[in-house]
Amino acid sequence: MTTTPMRIGVVGARGYVGRELLKLLENDSTCTVAFVASKGAAGQRAGDAIGATGRFAELILKDVQPTQLAQYDLDGIVLGLGNDQSAPWVQALPAHIPLVDLSADHRFDDGGPFIYGLTEKYRDRLRGATRVANPGCYATAIQLAMLPFEKEIVRATVFGVSGYSGAGSTPSPKNDLDILRDNLLPYALVGHTQERELNRHSGVDVRFMPHVAPFFRGISCTIALDLKTAIGADEALARLQQRFIDEPLVDVIAGDALVTQVRDRNGVVIGGIEADVANKRLVLVSVIDNLLKGAATQALQNLHLCLGVDELSGITP
Repeated sequence: MTTTPMRIGVVGARGYVGRELLKLLENDSTCTVAFVASKGAAGQRAGDAIGATGRFAELILKDVQPTQLAQYDLDGIVLGLGNDQSAPWVQALPAHIPLVDLSADHRFDDGGPFIYGLTEKYRDRLRGATRVANPGCYATAIQLAMLPFEKEIVRATVFGVSGYSGAGSTPSPKNDLDILRDNLLPYALVGHTQERELNRHSGVDVRFMPHVAPFFRGISCTIALDLKTAIGADEALARLQQRFIDEPLVDVIAGDALVTQVRDRNGVVIGGIEADVANKRLVLVSVIDNLLKGAATQALQNLHLCLGVDELSGITP
């Protein structure tokens, strides 16, 4: 029996994450694209404007307004907009139609309809949900690595390094290759949005220091955990492997976790495990493609769970 694909609206597709989402949807048998909204590239072919291929290359990007959503007979929508831009879309979309927001606008909501979308932790809550706040890229990599140890952590100190695609396509010092060449650029060393996100959703006291490197995509997070009780490296490896044994998008390895292992891939790799048992200290490395599992891939996982279809449709582990 052939099932009609769900009709999905994609808003903000000109950004790097929007492009990756369309690539994933290209191979997703459960969903199709009802429209691609981009104010700046309205009227252009998706193939020309954002590099879409296959069945979506001929789609014409549209300047869709929130008030026009009813005409598209949507089953779901993904917002790939910047922060503080989601409100008109959330208000305009009927409450029963799933919406996944990639911005930070609803990651700090108290109560209300939005569920925090760390898929591997909150999968049961996400099934059938209609409003999802997609986690940040750093926050995803770090929380997954801490997950088996959360109740035993006194404090986490994280040194994060991201490729410059994490700064988006709008020109800034964080994506200026003349500044980044042979360099490492620290930024927002106190009070980063994803530091607040980590503290809120993990329940752990996290101190986070992000940096930008002169490569395009990928994130590496070195996570130092001060623990209530000592955990050796072998035990930590075993606990991580057991926690993620049924999670195809989380690989736990005994060796080093490197950005090259996740670049252009849909999962997270956790490794580089070392322990200072005498001082109750454990260090892990978690790497992720910020545009995929750190954004578009997780958004599609969450949308699939909302819609009740195969979570990994179109997503290759």
